[in-house]
Amino acid sequence: MKKWHPQCEIKTGKALPLQSKPIVEHSLMTTQKTWMGIRICSYVAIVLCAAWAVFYVFNFYGLLTSKGWMSRDVDWTQRAALKIAFFVLDVFSIAITIGLCVKAALNFLKGTRDGVVFPKSNVKLFFWLALAYFVHRLCWANEPILFREGFNFGYTHSNIVIPFCILFFAFMYKIAADAVEENRLTV
Repeated sequence: MKKWHPQCEIKTGKALPLQSKPIVEHSLMTTQKTWMGIRICSYVAIVLCAAWAVFYVFNFYGLLTSKGWMSRDVDWTQRAALKIAFFVLDVFSIAITIGLCVKAALNFLKGTRDGVVFPKSNVKLFFWLALAYFVHRLCWANEPILFREGFNFGYTHSNIVIPFCILFFAFMYKIAADAVEENRLTV
């Protein structure tokens, strides 16, 4: 039996059969698949952040002790203040970056439970994430400071491009969150 949708009757004046599911049912299935996709991506993001954190724990352990599979020789006696400041900045920037990523993923999970597509709480997180990731990338590119005497400022294109993309995404996310909030208030 062919199904029909009331919208067809409104536009043409007569009921027209549809070959597929009604629009409302199809839209509901698509929405459920989208919510499931958001949930899956959020869980995967949390797992990847955990793996990223474990990698950096081993990396920092190797820098501090010169032991382990990621060990490196760092002479902590020469230019100690610069090396310690750099190391602490690197540790804090990566910890903040990973923490913000996990918090955003948890906010998305909470949003799927509450029916909110763009949780407003993620807007500031993405702006801070752009800054924290920029600092992390600068630290990562300048890690040779720990091994050499001289101070060579390292720069790669990803130090600017990736944080800029995160910043661009933050602005787009803010626009979308504001539009959803305005739409919700209008209805």
